[in-house]
Amino acid sequence: MKKRITSEDIFQFKAPGDIKLSPDGRHMIFTLKELDKEKDENVTNLFLINIDTSETKQLTFSGKDSDASFSPDGKRVAFVSSRSEKAQIWILPLDGGETWCLKTKEAVQAPLIWTPDGKCLIYSASVFSHDSLDWVPYPGAPVKDRQRLKELSDKIHQEKEKDDNKKKENEVKIITRFSYRFDGQGYFGHVRNQIFTTPVPQTTPGDWEPKGQQLTKGDYDHSGPSLSPNGEYLVVSSRHTKDADMEQKVDLWLIHIPTGKSHLLYDSPGPTSNPSWSPCGNYIAFTGHDNQVGASTTMNLWLIDMRSFLVDINTKRKVVPINRETAKNLSKVLDRPIGGAGSDVGYRGGKAVVWGKDRIYFVITDHGAGQVYEIRLDKLDQFPTKILGDDNCSIVGIDAGENGIAYTFSSPEKAQEIYFKTRSGKTEQLTSFNKHFLEKVEIGEWEKFQYSSNDGEKLDGWLVFPPNYEPTEKYPLVLLIHGGPHGSYGPTFMFTAHQFAAQGYIIIYTNPRGSETYGQDFASHIDTKWGDQDYKDIMAGVDYVVDRKIIDEDRMFVHGWSYGGYMSCWIATQTDRFKAICAGASVTNMISGYGTSDITLADEYEYGGSPWEHTEHFKRHSPLGHVQNVTTPMMLMHGENDLRVAISQTEEFYIALKRLGKEAIMVRYPDEFHGLTRPVHQHDRFERIVSWFNYYADIT
Repeated sequence: MKKRITSEDIFQFKAPGDIKLSPDGRHMIFTLKELDKEKDENVTNLFLINIDTSETKQLTFSGKDSDASFSPDGKRVAFVSSRSEKAQIWILPLDGGETWCLKTKEAVQAPLIWTPDGKCLIYSASVFSHDSLDWVPYPGAPVKDRQRLKELSDKIHQEKEKDDNKKKENEVKIITRFSYRFDGQGYFGHVRNQIFTTPVPQTTPGDWEPKGQQLTKGDYDHSGPSLSPNGEYLVVSSRHTKDADMEQKVDLWLIHIPTGKSHLLYDSPGPTSNPSWSPCGNYIAFTGHDNQVGASTTMNLWLIDMRSFLVDINTKRKVVPINRETAKNLSKVLDRPIGGAGSDVGYRGGKAVVWGKDRIYFVITDHGAGQVYEIRLDKLDQFPTKILGDDNCSIVGIDAGENGIAYTFSSPEKAQEIYFKTRSGKTEQLTSFNKHFLEKVEIGEWEKFQYSSNDGEKLDGWLVFPPNYEPTEKYPLVLLIHGGPHGSYGPTFMFTAHQFAAQGYIIIYTNPRGSETYGQDFASHIDTKWGDQDYKDIMAGVDYVVDRKIIDEDRMFVHGWSYGGYMSCWIATQTDRFKAICAGASVTNMISGYGTSDITLADEYEYGGSPWEHTEHFKRHSPLGHVQNVTTPMMLMHGENDLRVAISQTEEFYIALKRLGKEAIMVRYPDEFHGLTRPVHQHDRFERIVSWFNYYADIT
């Protein structure tokens, strides 16, 4: 007999992703992520699939391995592992030889890129980037600060020793940059992200000493390296200005590896990321935008023709950077963002843009559904061709080879797995890690619907019904609200929804204005005016479902995280229709939220300026400015180390509620950033919300 899903079942799901096809296209390596309840860890190991036979083999077992890369001959795999005191490169021979560590002085960051001859690897690392012995963090600083900060920087990505009796070092932080920390990463210290290369022995060495060489220089960050097919040039995303932290743009730089000379390749009007050389070496594709509507601008796929630029370098002519007018925006005609929409228990990440021999494949998300398009190099002026995906499923990451395309896929009733589409059009499912579990549980039916907002705008919504749903009965409702605000829901497997449905709730989630995947105008519609039209759009979705006479209006609930938490708090100040609300990582006071976030410039655009110029505007759009209106019991959740939305945002709202005599509970998760990563905390969150709503719904 089948059982219903519970919060405990979050430990049952396995998430395959970050797929990489071998050079001959016959094999694929991927990372499998699991939640280990006993160790309270996210476990990641590498697996290998034979595309022809679907035979799957586990390659690593440390639980700390990811970001694999095939050597050019396909005989070895390099990967990143944190099984030692810091992340390092490990080499795995596929002929059955011993796995060994390619030691580096630096803590290694992906991606790992093999040189065409297979003799070297390129990697990234955050290192102290002040070469001058006279450098000090600020004028008048103690003379010993340079050495102290350098030593701290060298340890920034190493695991700290847990010895309570050990004398604590002087870890005083000196902040001089505008952007000095990032959520999920922590404080930067005085390091910059640089690109390195290291030789790779053909056979397992005895006592290997670090031999890494730094390819990029200066007090600038460099990311997203991609190597030219001939191994001569490296392209990276970087901004080489003193005020780079306060400029919403990142350029592309070209580095000539033999000489170390660098050239500004693309003078970008906005951010750039993930540059990638074409196999022929004539083009570089990258993702980015032109900053037309600030942080809300849709991320597109761009293409640069490198031929004239390389001729100018080789003939020592004056090199003029390529600009927006010269680069080609390949995905603008689609008016949809680059990247796929994944499951909340799926593997996040993987490649969204990959090269074929004579074409480029890319993932966009349309109406919440990740889909794959292609553009041929000989038909760049033609409309992109859709080759994978539909409205009832979503694709996250892809890779392409001689024999076809591999991709990760999920739908509302299917957890994320890996699939392969051959050149002849045949589709095969290559993994079934979640099949056995899903066969043992009851999954409620789902439905996509469209409704009209107060001004007639057509909007998308989804319903997940309880197992054994009876349309003649009335059920309690849970409204889920996505983050962003420029995120989106779609036809993906949502554990959050299914666990509520298993308790007997009908779940509704919608894509109000502000959501991406519906075009630029739709996404930027709510900029500077959160809580206005987005609130009306969401409530119109609730009204639509209530009008179907399937909802018990006395038992309706709300939950959201990040922007979804903001909107959950906002709803509490605007209506008393809901029985209880749980808000996570919520912005509640835009005035005090300014400057306490790691994305101040994005917030400045979203909120409508700075608080000293627009104090009343910020107050009007902040839940705290209307907290006296709250009558609904509130549960507020937050990670104590959140750098995206400071925990003080929840503290302010909680204390205001308590001071006003309202019913409020605050749940604090130690050592967590904006999203919860520890399995024990992820489980606790779901169990606590379900119990909270069940209490008010009178469900035992």
